[in-house]
Formats: sequence, structure tokens, C-alpha cells
Amino acid sequence: MSTFTKILIMFTLLNLSGMLLGASRAGDFTKDIKKFDWNGLEVTWLQDERLPLYHVLIYFADGALSDDSHGKGVTNAMFSLLDAGTRRYTQKDISENLEYFGVDYGGNVTHEYSTYSISGPVKDIVPTMKQICHLFREAIFPEQEIKREVRQAESTIQSMINNQGALASHIFRELSLQGSPYDYPVAGKLKDLKKLNTKSLLLKLDYFNKNVKKKIYISGPERGLIIREIINEECGWKGPGSTFERHMDYAPVMREKPRIVFVSVPKANQAQIRMGRFLNKEEIKNPEMLDLVSNFLGGGFTSLLMRAVRSKEGLTYNVSAFAAGQKEYGRSAISSFTKNDTVITLTEVVRNTLGQVEKQEFNVADFERMKSNLIGSHPFAFEKSSALLTQLAMLDHSGHPYSKLAEFPAVVQKFGPNETAKAVHDIFDWNRQTILILGDETLKKKVKDLGEYESRFYKDFL
Repeated sequence: MSTFTKILIMFTLLNLSGMLLGASRAGDFTKDIKKFDWNGLEVTWLQDERLPLYHVLIYFADGALSDDSHGKGVTNAMFSLLDAGTRRYTQKDISENLEYFGVDYGGNVTHEYSTYSISGPVKDIVPTMKQICHLFREAIFPEQEIKREVRQAESTIQSMINNQGALASHIFRELSLQGSPYDYPVAGKLKDLKKLNTKSLLLKLDYFNKNVKKKIYISGPERGLIIREIINEECGWKGPGSTFERHMDYAPVMREKPRIVFVSVPKANQAQIRMGRFLNKEEIKNPEMLDLVSNFLGGGFTSLLMRAVRSKEGLTYNVSAFAAGQKEYGRSAISSFTKNDTVITLTEVVRNTLGQVEKQEFNVADFERMKSNLIGSHPFAFEKSSALLTQLAMLDHSGHPYSKLAEFPAVVQKFGPNETAKAVHDIFDWNRQTILILGDETLKKKVKDLGEYESRFYKDFL
């Protein structure tokens, strides 16, 4: 990206944060958002004329759940390899061309949906979008590029052993979501990478182009809307044909006692701890409360867990907590690490702290201060236009109105200690948690003190 573009983006971030802060106070945030119908394609435009930059987010109403049992990871690989080459251009040609226009671009795949984002100077939006549409229509996924991608992916997965925090989070995601349709990694596992081939990627691209419902999100000056014809004609996205939206029906995932899993990693010099669970659809209907619980328990240095395990006990440098949902499911997790000798102590401190919250044994003044901090920091979560458009897409995906952004402060302000304590109990009830301890084999002797546990090896999850 050119220096000029970086400078423009810096000023955009500064201005956008002010716009969001003012909008959230005034409650008129949605006044700059307009909706269009581009020949059967829903388009959302956030007008911003202050700087000559644009951001385009293409939303697809399906994701990794479209992969069958014989082709896990294909959707993620397809979006990742879109720029690997076409009949007309090599990967090098494509990369140099988009770099010349100062473009940032790339895909993101979840189980429920996928997105592809493009951003850069608005003066080059026409040639840029022509190039992007060319990739979606003419990508050929050369075998040599697939092999290179597979080698890189294999190296990334295998090197996870050197980053035990990332490894623990990777394993915990699968463990905590077991019993649901969402437990398998979006990118697949090592055994799946070997199955990637040109045919499967072309079929997947054809499916997303022709069958999956799409929405377009654009921010920037009005002249950026000139891409309508390019989207309809050169990408070929128009009309009523692409209507599929991913929906999942599943039996609620319930647990009546904690599931404790020990995963051994050779020569680990510390213990990684994760605890949390799958949140069923009925449990994610109040995203504001989920945000409040996340911040109250583990949202920074003044959070309840941080003060309990770091400030008071000196057991770790960091602990975090989150609870969040997508459209049809959610996750909760508490994450930390400690010395091998103190793994049981840290786990018990976390458990006792959760128990104290459930009994409302916490300082109400601290709770109110934390709540005010959450309200005050909310607009700054969307300083980047890409983050804002992603949030708009997520609201549409989840079926929530955009007004939720402006209403967030008032909604959170109404939550009191009683409601919050009940929410913490509902989400982090010890008897419903999956608890992961990852570390050296010698930790087994300590883990048994927590109760009945399963023992696994880290390679089972790669």
C-alpha cells in the first residue's frame, strides 16, 4: 500500500471515530446509511465524503457448513486461493496489479457465512472491482498454487506446537463445540488439506457464484456507487437466482457436569487453561448482556478475574473472558495460563470468583464504573470503516436492526447487578463448562485433583 493511502486511512480513522461517537450520543447513526436494490442484489451504502477512500464488503449467506464430510476446508481454501491465477493472469500479475492500485483485499470464512473485503482509493475503484470480479468469474486454481498453499497451511498447523496459547485455543474451540454442527475447524485439518484439488475448488466457487445469496456493503464517497454495473455484469451477481441462505437446526447442547480434558504437549513449560461452552440459539438473544458479562469478568486490567488471579494471587499475567453469538449459536470462554505448579490454584480461583459473582458478592461501585467504561468505549470499536461495515453485515446476518448500534449505551445502562449476576451464572455455571488443561505430561498428577478427566494428545486435533 502506498504512503499516500496509509496517510488517508489514518485521517479516516480519526474522523470516523468522531463521527461514531457523535452519532451514538445523538442516536442518529443510521442517517448516513442507505439501501439500494441493484437488480435483485441488496446494497448497503454508508456515505462518507470527507476522504477519497472506499471499502467494499461482499457478504455470502453460506460458509464452511457447505463443506461435506469429504471436502472439509474447501470453502476456506477457495476464498484464500481466488487470486492464485486465471486464464489471463498469473498470481504475480494479479498481486502486482492490485498492489499498484493500493488495494487491501481478502476473504473471511465462518461456519455460517463468508465475506470478501476490498478497500483503497476511490479514484481506482473501477479498475479494482473489475479485477476482483475477474477473479470471481475466471479463477482456475492452478495445481502448483494449491500445492504451495497446502504446504504453507501444513507448516502453520504443525508449528502451532511452538505457540501453546494458539494451540490451546484451537483445541478448545473444537472441544467446547462438540455435539453441535460447528465443532470442525473452518480451514479443515491436516488430513483434509491433502484432498484439495482444482476440481473441488472450481465447484465450490461456482456454487457461491450461482447459488448463494449475496449482499454488498460500501462505505465512502457517492462516486463509489459507480461499480453497480460492474457488480451486476462483470461479477454476474444479479437477479433472483442466488437465494440460498444457510440455516441450521440442531438439538440443544446441554451438560449437567463439567467436562475436564487434559491435552499433553511435549516439553511445555507452562499450563494453558481454557473453560467455556457452546451457547444455544436461545442463549444469544441478548448480545448487549453478553458484552457486559465479557467485560465485567475479563475485559481488561480492572476486570474481576484479572484482579482475582493477577493482582491478588499473582498467578498469571493475563486472563480474558468472552461470550458472544453469531446468528444461530454462540460461544463463551475464559482463557489464561500459569506455571505448572499453580494450574489447580488458578482454576480454583476462577471457579470461586464466578461463584462470588453468582452470589452478588462484588463491589457495586466497581460494577457501575466498568459498565460506564464499556458504554464510553463502544463507538471506538468501529474506528475502522471495515469494522463498521462488518458490524452492519453481522446485524443483517443475525436479523437485528442497525439501531442496535446507537441504542447500545441505553440498553447496557439499564442492566443492574442482579441481572448481570444471573447472566454470569447462566453462561459460566461450573457444571456446564468444558475445561481444558494443556501442558506437559507431568501435569496429569495435578489435573486428577479437579475430578474425573479425559486424556488426549495434541495431534488428535490437528
